Amino acid sequence: MQTKSLNAYLAHGHQLVKGWLFPGAPQAIVLLSEEQRRSRLSGGVAEIGVHHGKLFILLYLLSSDNELAVAIDLFSHQELNIDHSGAGDLECFKRNLCRHADTRRLVVHEGDSMQLTAAQLLELGGGPLRMISIDGGHTADITAHDLATAEGALAEGGIVLLDDCFKEMWPGVINGVHRYFSEPRSIIPFGIGANKTFFCHRPFAAGYAAVLRKMDRKAVEQEFLGNPVVCFNPSPWTLGRWFRKVDAGRMFRKIYHDIGSRLLG
Repeated sequence: MQTKSLNAYLAHGHQLVKGWLFPGAPQAIVLLSEEQRRSRLSGGVAEIGVHHGKLFILLYLLSSDNELAVAIDLFSHQELNIDHSGAGDLECFKRNLCRHADTRRLVVHEGDSMQLTAAQLLELGGGPLRMISIDGGHTADITAHDLATAEGALAEGGIVLLDDCFKEMWPGVINGVHRYFSEPRSIIPFGIGANKTFFCHRPFAAGYAAVLRKMDRKAVEQEFLGNPVVCFNPSPWTLGRWFRKVDAGRMFRKIYHDIGSRLLG
């Protein structure tokens, strides 16, 4: 993990990359990744639906030098983007990744994720993956297929992050989720928040849910797909306390106190 680059990206770098990343999502992903490290879990990372790399760069910075990072997107084949969810640009994506990290461990798969199998993803990632983001096509068919691909390539203790599951403009995503989980699966949901729905293997769900619960004092436990899930919505105060844990937080505190002194002086 590149700590200095990670802190810089969390503090301001992500704002320079076009895309969608809700407040609280980076915090949740970092904390879950730290929990995986404490459990000595290793494995590459991947994202289906990279766009310009806003989330992928975070996953890359959280991965180690011996872990591959797989970027899956239609990129130049936008004629296959049937629901117009995002507009991947390979050159723009690579420039963004180089700006905030590097491309030494990057593996690019340009094509339709509907044609991608779990076996192929395992090969691309050099083995089972510990964190897989799904933000590709938003139809029910594509969502169900991408979930199957991710589940089949997931390391034991790995996490799947699904975007837009409860977003009103993309009902196909929740339809695809219900379709996929109409049959027993090896993964279950454990958390919902910041426009992400988190899945993992059952033995790890309670531990990961506890990590998310610490983010929000008002987090509640609900039920989704027959399983308990932590629903969180981190407040600015919660996020502020977390930023103090990274170097960039010192800068924010100094600015805050300087402005306060001037207003009171």
